[in-house]
Amino acid sequence: MYTSLFVPYAKLKSSSSLGNPASASCPLQMSPSRVVVRFGGSFSANCTSLSDQTDGMGWESPYGGVDLTQGVTSLLFTIDSVPEWELGPMCYVNSRDGDQCTEILPVTVYKMPDSVSLRQNSTTVKEGEQFAIQCDIVNVAPARNLSVLWHKGNKILNSETFDDSRPSPVSKSSVLTLTAHGGDDGAEIWCEAKLNLWPGEQGPTMMRSKSHSVTVLRARTTFGVMLAVGVAVGVLLLIAVAFFVTPNGTFSFNKSRYQPGTPSG
Repeated sequence: MYTSLFVPYAKLKSSSSLGNPASASCPLQMSPSRVVVRFGGSFSANCTSLSDQTDGMGWESPYGGVDLTQGVTSLLFTIDSVPEWELGPMCYVNSRDGDQCTEILPVTVYKMPDSVSLRQNSTTVKEGEQFAIQCDIVNVAPARNLSVLWHKGNKILNSETFDDSRPSPVSKSSVLTLTAHGGDDGAEIWCEAKLNLWPGEQGPTMMRSKSHSVTVLRARTTFGVMLAVGVAVGVLLLIAVAFFVTPNGTFSFNKSRYQPGTPSG
């Protein structure tokens, strides 16, 4: 156990920077300015005092706290295995005039989903009908930084974020509603879970579901049905002409034995 000499009294001054350049009233700098760490992972951060009146420094934290250390202007904070979903380690500096200033190191603890999967009641839909596909993201943290991206082939159809401040893992679902078109037959639809914690493409690989084989039953319009019937009747008439109409235009079931000028059988 460490012995903290952090003093929450009236002369305490807090740095308003929280990762920005040190302020004149509390000249502290954190390196890095913020931490993103996997649950159970490790990290370290250095706190530096820019004041020439520094008497001592320390880190206040239930995990990895560092006792007040005299005669230093820089002090390292380390956690070998992050045990909680919320951490707020605070660096404090005692000045020779009795003042004390502090700064909290922003720490975000994350967990990638256990799984990302799709669900649909029916894999076959009729053209013109609406259908819904659900994307299930299991045990992810923090949900406030989660976004779900919906893809159809190489095209992004939609994205969704969640208003959930809980830091510990939760399960979330996103539902995509579409209207079936003939061109969608055989299209691959899939979802992707992304934690927006890092700039650009840094951080762990995003997790995606397996693709889903949408089958669209094309609907026949009334005109299409009438056209098909008309074509069929026309074909039958052509067959009748070929087999039963004689050269002089009369109708005979015995066309092959028909002789001009004689009665048909």
